[in-house]
Amino acid sequence: MRVLVIGAGGVGLGLGGFLINAGVDVSFLATSETARSLKSGFRVFGIFGDYSYEPSQYEVLEDFKSIGEFDYVLITTKTTANDEVAGELCGVKDNLGNAKLVVIQNGWGNAEKFVGCFGKERVFAGRIITGFYRHKRNEVEITVHADSMMLGNIFVNELSDEIVDLVDAFIAGGFDVRVSYDVDRHLWAKMLYNCALNPLGAILDVEYGKLAKVPYTKAIMDRILEEVFDVMVASGYGTFWRSVDDYKDVFYSTLVPTTAKHRSSMLQDMRMGKKTEVDSLNGIVVKLAKEQGISAPFNEFVVNLIKAIEEK
Repeated sequence: MRVLVIGAGGVGLGLGGFLINAGVDVSFLATSETARSLKSGFRVFGIFGDYSYEPSQYEVLEDFKSIGEFDYVLITTKTTANDEVAGELCGVKDNLGNAKLVVIQNGWGNAEKFVGCFGKERVFAGRIITGFYRHKRNEVEITVHADSMMLGNIFVNELSDEIVDLVDAFIAGGFDVRVSYDVDRHLWAKMLYNCALNPLGAILDVEYGKLAKVPYTKAIMDRILEEVFDVMVASGYGTFWRSVDDYKDVFYSTLVPTTAKHRSSMLQDMRMGKKTEVDSLNGIVVKLAKEQGISAPFNEFVVNLIKAIEEK
């Protein structure tokens, strides 16, 4: 099996490392600075073990024109790069053979960016609730793992079993992954989680656990969750809880405590002067709300705050 990982950040290197463990032929497409660091090897450590990889165990590509034939392409870049990545991949579509694309990112509406060129049958999505923290360009720590990574096709659910070989490779390499025939429901479950915690954690620069302990931030999160749930239902989507109150029970009793020490990925992006993924999270909620003729003022407010911080 040949796998190309586009986006050699924390998630990309972490997942690529597990595939290397399983004997998969892995290539990373990385920016020039990251590519240079990877040519001296990389390390993935933390709750799943400590692994070091030599440059002879993988290939590093620095531009899309170097892409050849692969079985899978994992897209683990920030969602802000999706338009560019989709365009570049479409330009080398013939080089890729029959590769399946697997979009493993935060938010909703990401896999759709790639359907126009590759079709619904070849574009899959992944839901991941694992903390990957990149200390250096070639050093990643896995800090938390709340649930199995779910992989499937959100457009044609019955095609999800076509990536069983990729799932088996991850498992063989030491990572917790399952095939899902309702990955869309998992993605909306993560939307609820991320929309409540990620922007507030970034704005206030606090760990997730503290947001749930302070009554003021808890009240804000409650309203964000209610809006996301209403928008999800109005837009014709669903998740695993019958009501937002059912979700809140699990959110505050299990999900937040499990990741209490985790810090927002938006905060990490802002510290590095990068654009955040707020448009794919709370931003898409606001967009869908307007399409359905309903309001989402708390989500819109945190989007505006994040964008104001980005401008600063």
